[in-house]
Amino acid sequence: MKKLFFKLSIIAILFSAYSCNSQVTNNKTESNISTDTISNNTIQVYYFHGSIRCQTCISVDENTHQYLKELFPEKFNNNEIIFKSINIDKNERPDLVKKYQIYGQTLLFIKGDKVIDKTDDAFQYVTTEPEKWKKMVENVIYDLLK
Repeated sequence: MKKLFFKLSIIAILFSAYSCNSQVTNNKTESNISTDTISNNTIQVYYFHGSIRCQTCISVDENTHQYLKELFPEKFNNNEIIFKSINIDKNERPDLVKKYQIYGQTLLFIKGDKVIDKTDDAFQYVTTEPEKWKKMVENVIYDLLK
């Protein structure tokens, strides 16, 4: 019985890992603003991801973008807050990938020299507790606005 449970557990883990990498999306939620012209007062939110994405990966991208637009509409519309989804598999923005040493899914909130990595929180809460994730997005932006 223990061997059966162990084998089923291994299969479940492998299936979860496979399914996280089995969906492909062409979702684009990028700003048209070049990062070369961004001032130090602008908050930049970058979501780095691969071409193959699971539902959680897609939710981090879509929900974070949506929350920024909902919570800070004036700042978002005036490009004081910029969200960019960057596909590292397509070699999009290799300068940023190198600068921030990106190697996988990563969500960064940046203002000037201050960089806040919220990847773990995003993946932990975006699908299970979306309101908690929304509040975290709001709090990190308020911290960067100070």
